[in-house]
Amino acid sequence: MTSTFQLKDIFDDSFYNLLCEKYNFNAEYKANISKEISNVFRDFIILILSENNSYSVEERNRLYNEAIYNLQHTSKLLKGMPHPASSMSYKLLKMSETLKKVTSGSKKEKSKANRFIEKNLIRKFILFWDTYNEKKFLSAENKINYNVCECFLDCSNKISSVYPEIEWFKSCEIEFVESIFENI
Repeated sequence: MTSTFQLKDIFDDSFYNLLCEKYNFNAEYKANISKEISNVFRDFIILILSENNSYSVEERNRLYNEAIYNLQHTSKLLKGMPHPASSMSYKLLKMSETLKKVTSGSKKEKSKANRFIEKNLIRKFILFWDTYNEKKFLSAENKINYNVCECFLDCSNKISSVYPEIEWFKSCEIEFVESIFENI
């Protein structure tokens, strides 16, 4: 029989109570809220932990910088050639620009270069919020409810205290979180 990966309990009852009180979650669904909020972050945490075991951030950035050089060089070689090579040149250049944003860009640029799994995490959190809160993520006028971002930041801080090795949660600040939600 194969053992499965078990996550630490991140959110305790006092944290759930804080969330329900601070963000006006419907208290009658407390049992569901505690289960659902853990499920929102589960896949993301597992993926990040598996990545953390393979490379440190410095090693990852070093590899990305090497890849940037090779992508740009290859893009220059293919530039101006007949289709499909010229199309591939453009795609390689865009890939190198995305890696540059991830390794050395501003927080706003990094949030625009988020990977699918990060965007998926934000989408799951929005679905969670809209299910258990009367004040939805987007109002009827298509305005963002920034309480969602604050709640996400509170959850990130809590996760960071339980998993200090996950840099992504540790580096979350309100401006970064807001820009991620704005880009969804």
